[in-house]
Amino acid sequence: MTVQDIYDFLNEKAPFATAEEWDNPGLLVGSPQQAVTGILVALDATPGAIEAAAAMGANLMVTHHPVIFAPLKRLDAAGLPYRLAQAGIGLVAAHTNLDKAAGGVNDALAARLGLENVTVAADGYTRIGTLPAPMTAKDVAAHVAAALDTAVRYSGQHPVTTVAVCGGGGGDFIGDCIGVADAYVTGEVKHHEWLAAADRIQVIEAGHYATEVPVVDTLCAWLEEAFPGLPVTPYRDGEPYAVIR
Repeated sequence: MTVQDIYDFLNEKAPFATAEEWDNPGLLVGSPQQAVTGILVALDATPGAIEAAAAMGANLMVTHHPVIFAPLKRLDAAGLPYRLAQAGIGLVAAHTNLDKAAGGVNDALAARLGLENVTVAADGYTRIGTLPAPMTAKDVAAHVAAALDTAVRYSGQHPVTTVAVCGGGGGDFIGDCIGVADAYVTGEVKHHEWLAAADRIQVIEAGHYATEVPVVDTLCAWLEEAFPGLPVTPYRDGEPYAVIR
């Protein structure tokens, strides 16, 4: 089993050609011909994730966020790309292509929240579904917090039946869901986006990490089914900050 085999499989599930022009998914560290001894799946290539991969003998990481985004001007020995290469660990990232993909980031989020009759919005990212039964705005916020095991911020007071979701920094799409959904769940919302939503749609901000990390389980399930016998291990750092409640 080679890195190229893993890349080709991920390309079938979440075609890299569908990523945004500004994005940088794909094979970012390592050789396509490298034989794969094990895979560690994570949201990010953090120092902890790299150490975990090395400790378990996994020489390939599959992440959602690219470890190289902007052009590198130098290879710092303390930098993550250098540390991956030094440890002999390759990395394939599936980013906006995985956000859009069937079963990917946003479908995983919708499933984690228990949404039914899920459809894809025109933007290709947002998923829109219905709750099993109507809920109050406060109860929906509490449901999201419990389902994702995270703190949330929310606005709005109207009853909710239809929910739109977009993991990560999906605040840009809130306006498109006004009149389509009763509530919108995403990871990050800017101040002006909160104001624009006002009482027109309930907004629930649940954190970038929490709204995207469910896809780690999805990636593991995909890889385990496609490559039986190849060790595939999920890794979760947790949110990269603390919250005082």
